[in-house]
Amino acid sequence: MSTSILPNQELHPNEHRPFWSNWRIWAAAAALLFALGISILFSSKQAAQRGYFGQRLFPPKEAFDFNLVNQDAQPVQLHQLRGKVVLFLFGFTHCPNVCPASLTNLAAVYQKLEPEKRKQVQIMFLSVDRQRDTPAVLKNYVPWFDPSVIGLSGSKEAIDRTVQEYGGSYEIVPGPSKDPNDYGVNHSAFIYLINPSGQLELLYDNEKLADTDRMAGDIRKILAEKK
Repeated sequence: MSTSILPNQELHPNEHRPFWSNWRIWAAAAALLFALGISILFSSKQAAQRGYFGQRLFPPKEAFDFNLVNQDAQPVQLHQLRGKVVLFLFGFTHCPNVCPASLTNLAAVYQKLEPEKRKQVQIMFLSVDRQRDTPAVLKNYVPWFDPSVIGLSGSKEAIDRTVQEYGGSYEIVPGPSKDPNDYGVNHSAFIYLINPSGQLELLYDNEKLADTDRMAGDIRKILAEKK
């Protein structure tokens, strides 16, 4: 015995089907599309990260073109270094451990590179301690790590703007005495890798910075990609 739908029983879209049934179908479809989108995005980020040791920005963003002065009191802007990999960090010369360790490791990374590649790399150290770290002080400080390192300073406005644009922070912490020079500085300690096109591409924390071989590998890869 066969069954058939009588003409007056035929179902038409949105006629006899309950609204909640359609809503559930659309909700399930939306959830599926959302899950697929998240999966694709996650896979894309994994693909972008693959092969790099540092945390890669996806996509790379245009690095802020700061306007500062170097240890010779000469103006320096980031765009002047197009074509080079720039390794950039914040700190201060009275820093007891983090800054010296960071600069020592960066100098080691630099020295691991082949001579021709060193010509395409620049390490820059921006002091956030404007009161004590004059260009003359920086000139005596940065060469201890490597003669190629550039020390940066500037007006408070220029320093603060640069720190803000790179997502960093710093705080002056008064010491126990009333001496105006008795203070410390808490500051963020990321190392920023800016590629030869002027884009912020990789970030390193202090733990990653200690692996100088893998950092040098990242630099070689960036230089090879930008040829």
